Amino acid sequence: MLLMIRERKLSQALRQVFFTSGVVMGIGLMAQPVQAQETNDDKPMGRVEITGSNIKRTQQEGAASTQILTRKDIQQSGKTSVADVVRSLSADNNGSISGSFTNGFAGSASGVSLRGLSVNSTLVLINGRRTAPYGLGDDGQRNFVDLNTIPLGAVDRIEVLKDGASAIYGSDAIAGVVNIILRETYEGKTISGSLGTSGHGDGALRSASGTFGFGNLETDKYNYFFSIDAKQSDKILQKDRPEYLGTADARPWGGRDQRAGATTSSNTGGSSFVGTVRPVTAGGSTIPGRGIQNLPGCANIDTGTSINSGGGCLWDPIKGGYQTVQPETQNINLFGRGTLQINNNMQAYTELGLFNSQAKTINTPSGLTSAGFDLVNNRVINSGTGPGQLLLPIGHPDNPFPANRARPRWADPDRPRTSDLDTTVTRLLVGVKGTSFGWDYDSGILYAQSKTERTQNGYYRASALQTAVNNGTFRIGQAGAFNSADTLALVSPELKNWATTKLALWDFKGTREFGQLPGGPIGIAVGGELRHESTVSEATPYTDINDIVGLGYAAARSSRNISSLYTELALPVLKQLEFQLALRTDQYSDFGNSTTPKVGFKFTPIQQLAIRGTYAEGFRAPGPAESGDSAVSAFTTFARDPVRCPVTGLSADCADGKNVGAVTVGNKNLKPEKSQSYSLGFILEPIKNTSVSVDYWRIVRKNEITGSDAASIIADPSKFPDATVVRGEATSDFPGLAGPILLVKAPYINAGQTRTSGIDIDLRSRFDLNSYGRMTAGLTVSQMFEFKRTTSGVTQNFVGTHGDTNLSGNGGTPRTRASASLAWDRGPFNVTTSVNYVSGIEDKNEAGGECLDVDPVSGKPLMNCRVASFTTVDLFGRWDVSKQWQVTAAIANIFDRLAPLDVQTYGRINYNPSLHQSGAVGRYFTLGARYTF
Repeated sequence: MLLMIRERKLSQALRQVFFTSGVVMGIGLMAQPVQAQETNDDKPMGRVEITGSNIKRTQQEGAASTQILTRKDIQQSGKTSVADVVRSLSADNNGSISGSFTNGFAGSASGVSLRGLSVNSTLVLINGRRTAPYGLGDDGQRNFVDLNTIPLGAVDRIEVLKDGASAIYGSDAIAGVVNIILRETYEGKTISGSLGTSGHGDGALRSASGTFGFGNLETDKYNYFFSIDAKQSDKILQKDRPEYLGTADARPWGGRDQRAGATTSSNTGGSSFVGTVRPVTAGGSTIPGRGIQNLPGCANIDTGTSINSGGGCLWDPIKGGYQTVQPETQNINLFGRGTLQINNNMQAYTELGLFNSQAKTINTPSGLTSAGFDLVNNRVINSGTGPGQLLLPIGHPDNPFPANRARPRWADPDRPRTSDLDTTVTRLLVGVKGTSFGWDYDSGILYAQSKTERTQNGYYRASALQTAVNNGTFRIGQAGAFNSADTLALVSPELKNWATTKLALWDFKGTREFGQLPGGPIGIAVGGELRHESTVSEATPYTDINDIVGLGYAAARSSRNISSLYTELALPVLKQLEFQLALRTDQYSDFGNSTTPKVGFKFTPIQQLAIRGTYAEGFRAPGPAESGDSAVSAFTTFARDPVRCPVTGLSADCADGKNVGAVTVGNKNLKPEKSQSYSLGFILEPIKNTSVSVDYWRIVRKNEITGSDAASIIADPSKFPDATVVRGEATSDFPGLAGPILLVKAPYINAGQTRTSGIDIDLRSRFDLNSYGRMTAGLTVSQMFEFKRTTSGVTQNFVGTHGDTNLSGNGGTPRTRASASLAWDRGPFNVTTSVNYVSGIEDKNEAGGECLDVDPVSGKPLMNCRVASFTTVDLFGRWDVSKQWQVTAAIANIFDRLAPLDVQTYGRINYNPSLHQSGAVGRYFTLGARYTF
């Protein structure tokens, strides 16, 4: 905080080169990079405060495993945003949200999921305090902080507490804490800018920033500064990428055909650009012997492919320009801070942040029909088959059957589904800190609000569509090009909704030393917090009655008050042994009390070796979508129909990747999640300027709150008594058999527990090359041993597989993530090379399970039932031309590595944006400059 420090040699070695997976040069050039201070034993002892403890210490390493990314680390990585920095952490895993996953409930936002325990178990802080979460929950369920809203130019460093559950910051930090620390003071004037483009000539980045600071805190007794960042990124269309990324038909590369418009072997029709019709009986049932007929204009009827064995008119959602690698976005971020030195022992400060983001996303055209749940009338509505199906009346211009009504299918190529998101985040903080009566104190009042407005087009309103079809004013197929503007406005209205989260808090903390133990003075910290949280997330119009084709329902409304108290002790019982004890109690207005402890130790038998360990407990109350008056309606996939497949043997019933509606409703009887986390490791400095840390971690989360797992419910409905599997009408080829699955409805449940464990390795080294400069090298590795979830007595191990397939775009759980860096500094020059690695995953939902994607004809696994590993190399360079000018350049994915083929994920077609986004963007060049007045 206010005092500078002397660090031990071991601390110096770790701090000099902490993990370089960081941020863009252009924006990151707004101030001089923060570098580790070199110290020696002759300088006076000082104290520091690090994430994981409020007690200042003379060493940077405490009992907990903490990873620090300095401003220099961030700059040298060449990343383009705070989201890119944090999501490149080796501890980030399944459930991480990529801003390129625009089809999800939280489209265009980015979230971090430490240890794969999902975004709502990772606590993201700004300067040690909470902020308002994104208004739209992940999968409609999980609240999280959108990393895109944090100004990169104002970031001083990022500290990551990786041991899980924090009695200091919040008991809901079950997976850990990401503390983004913004600068406190700045003097001078700096402007900077950067330009970027991919090697394919698209995805252009334009950014400009400026920081202006006035006043010296020591001499003028005040300092205030403000910064502005503006950034615009162009969209990248997936069709402009090579090989399997540029087409939905990945069969030549060992994948499957995901083109649309097919007629399946069971004679059911997909939505094609020309349209299909099928005659039905007076009661709306299919007629044996009379199949699907294509309307005029189909030029590619193909009965030779397994996907299209019944004929059809195929179209490619990627080649049609309906899939993006990254959306078009523009952001502006204003941040200001003022500090007033009232006297030698007191400061007053205030911060104001204002962020606005606009994103434009695009998706495939809507079909005419879908199945979903009418929450108002508590019923399933299926506009595809059955009593509520959409039918062309006899005599309709597009119905070729003179004696029968017709069941239509169609997708309009000129009306893609679009979503425009406008997010504004406001954050205001005022506080005082200082020293009084031997205590260092800090207290502040914070208000934060996040509001997202969403406008969607291209969706059909089912009831209006049936009316327009009945009176003949709505046409399908090629005749659909002549639909009037009035008709389209009726059947496909513009849809608007919004979501707002608010956070108001007052907090205080105080620290001091007292008493004496053989190892030194006892440190104590006490603190508390009062906060009010509220969420109002409005549903998209008409989705509550399931009247929008193919669009799920998600809404939540809740508020609560939380009061917290905590205390912490640092007990240096010996010079070589210190214990950390912490206790936190929280009072929730809607879920009662929780008391969570944390204990840790650090043993330093010799100066070159330190052994450390922690134990902590966590508590997360159900969120507004999980326990409130809420529901989420979405679509997911499942592999095999256990009722129909053994009888029919058809690919429509046995092949993988079939879509199904999944409705999850709030459950007021939910219990809070609880956790226990353990860590044990060591820090070793075998030689001067070289250090290695190894930490084992284990987290057990109980009473885990999960949504509707459609695949598990379908596989064995008897294990889920509160769930309902809804089926459609019987098919004409098997009239006595239950129809295809349309929908799975289930409440949120406390699903047992999750156990995850692994090891983190951090290796750092620095070499003095004398007149040739200095080399620094680093390696971070996160190796996961297990990720086991027990639900209704059934245990699944997801580590190293594509599971859990229902979580956040189906990103998978890689066993290993690693980053290595090598940097050379000499005078005004710096060159840094970074290598990033993600291990391969089995194309299975669980270890030892069946392959998720198989060829529908041969039954052989696609891609050898494995998604390949992925390695990229980045290059960064800096030249300090003069005291005023600095020039930087970066090349991301310098070898233009292609993202591995992944046909299972639904985050994107044929690649996994959660793990391999840079492989879809391709080689990317950025050039930046900074001028300091």
